[in-house]
Amino acid sequence: MNLKLILFDFDGTIADTFAETVAIFNLFAQKYNYRRVEAEELEHCKGMNVWELMKFLRIPKHRIPFLLKKGRSILHDKLESIQIFDGIPQFILKAQENGIDSGIVTSNSRKNVEHFLKLRSLDGISFVRSSSKLLGKPREFRKVLRKYKLKPENALYIGDECRDIDAAKEAGIPVVAVTWGYNSRESLERMNPEYLIDNSEALLATLEGLIEQNNHSA
Repeated sequence: MNLKLILFDFDGTIADTFAETVAIFNLFAQKYNYRRVEAEELEHCKGMNVWELMKFLRIPKHRIPFLLKKGRSILHDKLESIQIFDGIPQFILKAQENGIDSGIVTSNSRKNVEHFLKLRSLDGISFVRSSSKLLGKPREFRKVLRKYKLKPENALYIGDECRDIDAAKEAGIPVVAVTWGYNSRESLERMNPEYLIDNSEALLATLEGLIEQNNHSA
């Protein structure tokens, strides 16, 4: 593997938006008569894929685009209180120092992500691409690969959700699944990612191993 580009998810991978997302879901539940997510149900929900979760919350599929757009708008006002996960800045810096570009492909809005990166002074991200569709990432991945003139095996995707692992695999991109985000470790493991990572130290060690492979193949 000759790694040249790292693609990150945003929510649950770089930014710890989980609590705010649950709060937004519960706001919608109250306003539109959907099901609330109770504290004791959180771990159960983390084991679901996106369609299972929407069914559990009694959210009709046709309402998802509207709720996503409204949710992004609400989240924008909460970004100052949202923290970046440990080790992410150091990881991006290490990649940058070794000539590996980093970008973000997200179903959040570009406006939100760029505002968060500015708030957290997170440098080293070359681009942010936003997919307006909940399951629109495979197309975005292919666009990025074409733009950078890369083969899928020259890229690496880092994400925390089963749907994103599916998207990366559809585009042929190797996957690092991180367990500190939205889906549970067990559900991520069932998706057979190339790497399953539990903490920032292991994430950095994975990058260092790939950099060593790059150096040997140079």
